[in-house]
Amino acid sequence: MKKVIGALIVLHSISFIGVLILRVWDIYLISIDKIINSGYTIGLLGALIVILIIAYGAFFSSNGKGYYKKIGNNAHPKL
Repeated sequence: MKKVIGALIVLHSISFIGVLILRVWDIYLISIDKIINSGYTIGLLGALIVILIIAYGAFFSSNGKGYYKKIGNNAHPKL
C-alpha cells in the first residue's frame, strides 16, 4: 500500500511540475484555480479519511476479541 501511495504522489508531483513548466511558456492546459480547488478537495478527503480511521479505532475495534481470557495471567492469542 505504501508503494501505491508513493507512486500516486510521484505521478501527481510530475504532472503538477509539468503544468507549471508549460505555464512558464504560456501554454495553459488547466487553470491554476482548478488546481487549487482540486488540492483543497484532496486535502478535505484526506482529513475525512483520517477522522474515519480514528473513529473506527475508538468506537468499533475490540482489542480483547482475539485472545483467550480464561488461560493464565498472560494474553494468549487465538490460533
